[in-house]
Amino acid sequence: MPTNMTPLQLENKITELEQSLQDNPNNPNRTIIETDLRKLTEARTYERDTFDLREHNFQNV
Repeated sequence: MPTNMTPLQLENKITELEQSLQDNPNNPNRTIIETDLRKLTEARTYERDTFDLREHNFQNV
């Protein structure tokens, strides 16, 4: 599984794998698909926050 996916690509791949598991419950590659799905779900969970405080002007009030 590629790890350098955009958030949209990641969501699309997760949806695709989930749908594949639902459509083909007896797929011989089910364990591989489940493993890939778990890895992608974890990657989505730990996605970094891209908010950068240096770009904003904060003033003490």
